[in-house]
Amino acid sequence: MQKKGCVLCLGFFDGMHRGHQALMQAGQKAAEKLSLPLCAHTFDRSPSPFKQELTGLEERVQLLKAYGADEVHVTPFDDEIRCMSGDVFFEQVILKEIGARYVICGHDHRFGHKGGWDAVALENMCRANGIGFERVEEFCLDGQKVSSTAIRKALQDGDIPLAEKLLGRPVPAQWKQVKA
Repeated sequence: MQKKGCVLCLGFFDGMHRGHQALMQAGQKAAEKLSLPLCAHTFDRSPSPFKQELTGLEERVQLLKAYGADEVHVTPFDDEIRCMSGDVFFEQVILKEIGARYVICGHDHRFGHKGGWDAVALENMCRANGIGFERVEEFCLDGQKVSSTAIRKALQDGDIPLAEKLLGRPVPAQWKQVKA
């Protein structure tokens, strides 16, 4: 994939909710327009160890492929990655390992050590390297921000209908036991 390049969707994709689905739809459109494969990037575990993951790695990879990813690039979230600057992550992972030619992220995407780099910094790095860039704006339903945090809260409150609305699909049985 490095030689041809790809359209790359960045995120952790926990839960693969409607906001993530919108990001993947944008990726599919860009990949089709550019005649490139669609790649999604995730980590093997959450960069935020204090939140219970809605989806484990295997399920996340399956969902990403179901929503259009031709390939899923999984980076181990180890000490090296945790301490890596956003500039180095961009150079080593996005450019060298994945070979992205077009990058898509959510409006609130953070990366690099302690989330020190944001979507604006990513856009600037992409532009400086001749890589296309797209930021997907916040996704809301009936005034409710769609996020993994909102889904965890709905599950904690026992509001399965709201969790399903935010997900865009039925809540798996094991999620009904989530404690945020």
